[in-house]
Amino acid sequence: MESKKIDYWKPNKATYNKIQQLKEYINFIAQLECSNEKDKRNAEEIIFLIENIDKQTTYKNWMVCLDIFDREVQDGTNKNGGFYCRKWSVSFESGFLEITAESKHTSEPLEHFGDDYYYYGGVYFDNNMKGKRIFLDQPITEFINDVKQYKKYITKTLNDVEMDINVW
Repeated sequence: MESKKIDYWKPNKATYNKIQQLKEYINFIAQLECSNEKDKRNAEEIIFLIENIDKQTTYKNWMVCLDIFDREVQDGTNKNGGFYCRKWSVSFESGFLEITAESKHTSEPLEHFGDDYYYYGGVYFDNNMKGKRIFLDQPITEFINDVKQYKKYITKTLNDVEMDINVW
């Protein structure tokens, strides 16, 4: 059975330039103490993919995230609830680039909770996309500035820091 070839939208220059700002985020995460050699290699590949995001022949799925967890709230050991996660994530999967910074709380586990910094952005590359293609209403630099201050989100219990850099 022959797989259907997907024709992707080529980003305009303004969108391409905004996306290039994400390389700073990737480099920042790759330089964290918990990053290993495989993470650094994956980061280099992702930077190449970002630099070539206007060439659909280079498309691969990838993600880079930094999370801070309170494991006792997350797993239910702490019955009082509260904030269980602060995350920053950038991913490219199936022709969709998604950028997120949010906090998770047991009172509202499906949406951002609280008055701390929140970011949601995305770009749909599928040529058959109906509706708004580009959601980059806030500057990506604000997302990057917030993640660089991730330590301000660490508390006595929200303190388990993890990062992930993957390409598939």
